[in-house]
Amino acid sequence: MRGRLQRRLRALDERRCALLDEVEALSADRLTARPRPGKWTILEIVEHLVLAERDVLRNSPEPSRLVERRRDLKARVSYPLVLFVLKYGIPVEVPSPRMVPTGRASLADLRRDWDESQRWLRSYVDGLDRNGFGRAVFEHPVTGPLTVAQAVRLGQVHVETHARQISRLVALTS
Repeated sequence: MRGRLQRRLRALDERRCALLDEVEALSADRLTARPRPGKWTILEIVEHLVLAERDVLRNSPEPSRLVERRRDLKARVSYPLVLFVLKYGIPVEVPSPRMVPTGRASLADLRRDWDESQRWLRSYVDGLDRNGFGRAVFEHPVTGPLTVAQAVRLGQVHVETHARQISRLVALTS
């Protein structure tokens, strides 16, 4: 389990870094260009990704402070549904106000915060014993309790969804 999860984490981190590198190559005007009224800028999309990950990871607490939560039927059904919605780019409202970008963060600050979050997650995974992998200690506002493997998979799909969105916006402003 640990090896597979570490590979997924590496893949998530590689995709995340590639996305950030792509975004860093853009001009400030392109980063902050609003595609349409009420729609997010590229920089706001990146901010949303950082905020969403931190929210699901419970703001990266000391691992001993994480509390296991019971996964009921609703959680077991809503997790694959959320993955489906993300994977196919079905527009939905942001599930938590904590995930809504403010538009005031710099790209450098967002990269630093996201790097920190990913370091915490890798450290958490490295410190897990065999029983820890099945504990649902993270929580998504729609899916409810998540195991670390589910949180990482959700993160991968979420990043990929918004990477496609950013690619479309970059193509529009070229």
